[in-house]
Amino acid sequence: MSSSSPLFISNDLIAEVLSLLKVKSVVRFRCVSKNWDTLISDPSFVKLHLKKSAKLNPHFLLITEHRTFIPGESPYECEYECCVIPYSISSLLENPSFDLSVDSYDMVQHKECSKTIGSCNGLVCLIGESNIREYKEYWFRLWNPATRTTSPKFGFLRYPANDHFDFTFGYDKSTGNYKIFASPSRYVFRKRRSEVKILCLGDDVWRDIQTFPVEPLYYSHTGVSFKGTFNWLAIRNTTFYNCNSYKDLTVDQFLIVSLELRTETYNQYLLPPEFDEVPPRPPVICVLGDCLSFSYCSKETHFIIWQMKKFGVQDSWSQFLKIGYHNLQIEYDYSDEYLKFYFELVPLFLSKDGDTLVLTESPQYKEFLYNWRNDQVVRTKITASKTTTTTTGETSNLVLCSANGYFESLVSVFGVIRRIAKT
Repeated sequence: MSSSSPLFISNDLIAEVLSLLKVKSVVRFRCVSKNWDTLISDPSFVKLHLKKSAKLNPHFLLITEHRTFIPGESPYECEYECCVIPYSISSLLENPSFDLSVDSYDMVQHKECSKTIGSCNGLVCLIGESNIREYKEYWFRLWNPATRTTSPKFGFLRYPANDHFDFTFGYDKSTGNYKIFASPSRYVFRKRRSEVKILCLGDDVWRDIQTFPVEPLYYSHTGVSFKGTFNWLAIRNTTFYNCNSYKDLTVDQFLIVSLELRTETYNQYLLPPEFDEVPPRPPVICVLGDCLSFSYCSKETHFIIWQMKKFGVQDSWSQFLKIGYHNLQIEYDYSDEYLKFYFELVPLFLSKDGDTLVLTESPQYKEFLYNWRNDQVVRTKITASKTTTTTTGETSNLVLCSANGYFESLVSVFGVIRRIAKT
């Protein structure tokens, strides 16, 4: 009898196969052998898996909020809970009505934080804060929900308690650096400046950088992270405007201000030339179909979405959709000034085939699916339930309030932060 030679499979082929699996499965395969453990831990494999996961396993983050009022305390005293739950986009499209069970691991407060400020490459950036006498102190943590790892606190920032900051989290692919951008919630009109800082997670040192060259649009201070940049809607050539009304502004005052993370310098981009009237409600920018997108209400009748097909190229603006509110099955009282200003539609993401758009409607924070090819609307019914006994003996339910783009990854929270301030 002739003995057959053992089957040999190259590491390259093994890596290619493993890169197609979900994080949970890949982690399990680390115990197969030392060779597999070394392969899966290798930075080149982590990058390969990251690239595949972004295309094959797109998720979003269900962010839930719940407040339990404490009996006997002041009417404003309450316990606040925030949970973050990754969920598959394909599962949402197949079944837009479902209930999730929330465990303590999903709760941001169990990580000594209060909310998220963004996600990138499978990492979720959390923020916590506390009041110390007349100061407010912020800190941050990186969390990888897929590998169930959380970094120590880092990036401590202290300011007077009356100062409020907005933060944006992003990634510069050219340098491999993750950065956090901090800016005051209010622009200083008289001084024509806004003190802004940036933190490179590898250094854990806040640095002052150039202030905004134009004024960020009110309600648009949290930047949109996209391809190594942070982006905001902004207003130029103005000394002051009423944030509750845009009637004194002109169309040519609106633009996009963009901060390039590599050089930490600003660029300014014009909006589509067909944007020819000031909308009754704040316009919105977001990332949609791998393009920076701009959307707004037109003449109280239509919702219009534009996509910048080549980022930074003015002539690449292309109108993606113009949808009548009646097609979206949205009705509201036009005479109600509160709803007139605060009513907002925000595109969240597109299906893989580009036919179905997922949007959220505020102030109700209701998500729905719109298939623009067959003009069909499907309302979501999503609840995240956590059985807890409150001080009143009642059961608390947590309900979906927003969603953000996300995908699973093997990126290490400890590898990103090489020098972390001690907790």
